[in-house]
Amino acid sequence: MKRLLLLLPVVAFLFVGPACEEEGPGATSAPAPVATASETAGWQRTATLPFSLIYYDGHMHTTRSDGSGSVEDIKATALRRGLSAVIITDHCENLTKEKWEALVAETTAVSEPGTFLALPAFEITGNEGIFNRTHMLAYNVSDPFVGDDVNELCPEEVWPDPPNPAGTGPMYPENLAKWADYVHSNGGIAVHNHTSGSTRLEYGVDSIEVYNQSHIDDIFGYAKLLGYSDEEALEFAIRLSDLALYGERDLNTPVPFGGQRIPLRLAVYSATKMLTGVGQWLGSPEAPLNSWDQLLMAYVDGTVDTPIFAVANSDAHNTGDPDSKVGVAKNGLYVKALTAEEVYGAIKAGRSFATTGPSLAFDVNGELMGGTAHIASGGSADLNLSVSSESATAILVKIDIIKNGEVWRTISPMQPVYEDTPVDGGVTEDGYYRVEVTSQDQPNGPYHFAWSNPVFLNVP
Repeated sequence: MKRLLLLLPVVAFLFVGPACEEEGPGATSAPAPVATASETAGWQRTATLPFSLIYYDGHMHTTRSDGSGSVEDIKATALRRGLSAVIITDHCENLTKEKWEALVAETTAVSEPGTFLALPAFEITGNEGIFNRTHMLAYNVSDPFVGDDVNELCPEEVWPDPPNPAGTGPMYPENLAKWADYVHSNGGIAVHNHTSGSTRLEYGVDSIEVYNQSHIDDIFGYAKLLGYSDEEALEFAIRLSDLALYGERDLNTPVPFGGQRIPLRLAVYSATKMLTGVGQWLGSPEAPLNSWDQLLMAYVDGTVDTPIFAVANSDAHNTGDPDSKVGVAKNGLYVKALTAEEVYGAIKAGRSFATTGPSLAFDVNGELMGGTAHIASGGSADLNLSVSSESATAILVKIDIIKNGEVWRTISPMQPVYEDTPVDGGVTEDGYYRVEVTSQDQPNGPYHFAWSNPVFLNVP
């Protein structure tokens, strides 16, 4: 992150984009939306029987690495914000065998059967690039160290990811695949975090962070130092964050540079070349950015055997502070029980949605998110959708249903809740549907977002 923060003032100076309907000025500093009573009252049944909806945040740090709080501090904030589970991901490079064992013991001690679950995990920390940062979360891995534990070798030490002097993404992308292989060989889940659209299929990860609150906050803060208004700073931060969702979609947006307007990608390259002597690309011919939809279509067309699902996490470092960010970004997860096995199974299956506020239930012909609906050619897909702003002061302003990477339908409820079953008739090809939700605090407050994982279609 250090390289990113050093160069952000230059990049932020260049960026003047069109107004966009994104989060409002106060969103990054506002408290996390508090779960409603129906979400926190325990194992109440929902419309998605036999599953119940819980919330978890899967990326945060303690004093064992670069966080300010303890496991107990994290639990206190998590419960206050309606979370049922947290996954604590200290940096492997800061861990020792003793620290890891203590983390395992402490997470076990604070967990309460059926009420709260704390799980130990770790973050593999590679090159601190500008935007293409190579970090990976490792869930459900019992040992972070490769080989003999006495050597305490993290995956990034065995398969290093040094800075690339050419500025075109990872120098050794095959080593990121080896990180994921190590995680999978230990029965774990690999999550590519704060990706800025840099995820490649060959990495073999299970999920990507489509929203990382710490990433948003860092960019927001540096833009504010340049004199940006809250609204402008947040717009800039969201634009860069959205690279994880939309890939190269906005990279050719014209921005001012040197008295003229040039594409954002070229402006960033020119500015970093002036500053460091090496131009850095937001995507490049050698390392193009991928949208989440491109990654999903690779599963649909058979390029890869497993889909890549989406998560949103806080990446909280101020975990011991009164304004801790734990739970500001989170995931709604449909589970049958509050156990580590069930939580990790649901994450692996994509039975979840990522959110900064709204909740949703989404299925196609009875198949929940992450599943596959089998439809005869020419048949109909019934999209059962239930969405709530989860706030007494917010309304749902926009719901996009995405089909195979394109907006299939846009709905503007302008009310706190929405339920409907749109029907897509005459389905003739494999594909997927997913949902994007935007809510807004009224009358003119900040925006909040949710992203469902997809339901796939199989048409024999």
